[in-house]
Amino acid sequence: MGSTGKNKGKHDKGGGAGRAQAAPEKSATRAPEAEPPGPVVPPEAAAAAPKPHEGAPEKPALKGAAWGDPVARFEARWTWFESRLITFVLLSQLAALVAWVFLNGLSESVGQSAGVVFRAVMAAIALGCGTWFGFRAMVLERRRALTLVAVGLGLCLAPAWRESVLAAAKPGAAGLVVTLAHLDKASAGYFDNLKGWLQEGSTLTLMGGLRGLGTRLTLWLALLGGSLATASGKHIHIDVVFRFLPKKLQVPSAIVNYFAAAAVCLFGAWGFFDHIAIESYGSRADDRAGAKIENAAHQISDHFFYTRKQLGLDLRSMPRVLGGTRYDQWMTASAWNEWVDDAGFDAHFKPEEVKSIKVPGDNGFHVPLVLSPKGENTRGMLSNTLGLVFPFGLFAIALRFLLRALMTLSGHLSADPDEAHREELRGADAGEGGV
Repeated sequence: MGSTGKNKGKHDKGGGAGRAQAAPEKSATRAPEAEPPGPVVPPEAAAAAPKPHEGAPEKPALKGAAWGDPVARFEARWTWFESRLITFVLLSQLAALVAWVFLNGLSESVGQSAGVVFRAVMAAIALGCGTWFGFRAMVLERRRALTLVAVGLGLCLAPAWRESVLAAAKPGAAGLVVTLAHLDKASAGYFDNLKGWLQEGSTLTLMGGLRGLGTRLTLWLALLGGSLATASGKHIHIDVVFRFLPKKLQVPSAIVNYFAAAAVCLFGAWGFFDHIAIESYGSRADDRAGAKIENAAHQISDHFFYTRKQLGLDLRSMPRVLGGTRYDQWMTASAWNEWVDDAGFDAHFKPEEVKSIKVPGDNGFHVPLVLSPKGENTRGMLSNTLGLVFPFGLFAIALRFLLRALMTLSGHLSADPDEAHREELRGADAGEGGV
């Protein structure tokens, strides 16, 4: 437009030249021309259109035969159950291990290294959280700085406490150092009593204590994880020969492979159960399979009975132990005998067997730990039942292989061994595209 005005100004006469000079200024300040409107896209088409940052296209869901739909639904529900179960087991294991470590540290005197470390950590956490949540109205930078100061102060309190306790052991000590020494003895004794109750006089005692429980839960995690890996097709398998088979032979080969793996797992499950039935439940090696199962079921029923009774004792012990009473000095011998009479042992065992777990009434105190009228040692008793994780886990994996075989046969699953990894890559691409 500006060049056109200049050229026009050369040929115009009089005022034409002034108009030609003003033309470039108008051109520079004029707004750009609007682009023509594009086609109107309906909302349904816009929602269905692929987004520019989406990853790989989604694989269409396999549509299998109608007879396989109940199998697929059962497999989905079983996966839902196992995923919740493994979450519960993981949280329980973390709680058991953390409780074991902290109780060991807090039951030590501040004069010991473990006692200093754990008291410093606890003081830092308490002061830091108290400062952070107590000064919410403060400016953020000052709040952060004050919280860091509180954490540092908490870390310094435990070493100072230790020096006071060591000074209290010297002749002529008095005043604050003696008070701190008594506080250290009381706190260590309190947590030692709590740890002793959990280890020697509670339901955890039947499981082998906190460490025994953590060990058994680790096995549960491993086998439940193996079952879930099998469900998603990410189990360990050797497929060198399978990849060279013609496509029409891949499905029959995969089904035979799944059935063979299920058979191996089922034989392994029975082998573990047979060993537990003989070594833990007292069955003979030459007993019939039905007799071993019946004997194990009877023993497990007794163990559940003991567990229910021990839980009742724990509810009576807990307030006393948390209140500072020694766990082994609140139940007298006569109170134990009364509890045995009211606990329902007579309905499960012979009178002479029940009489064997009573104690003389003037025998002082009795540890609130359930006893077996049959003479079985109840400490670690549930370890045998928890050991059934091996046959249970292998049975669950065998069930997974059978379900995969049926779903592959019905067309609900692909026989391609790389399909599980492709789905994982699709999910990762989709996640990156949504960021």
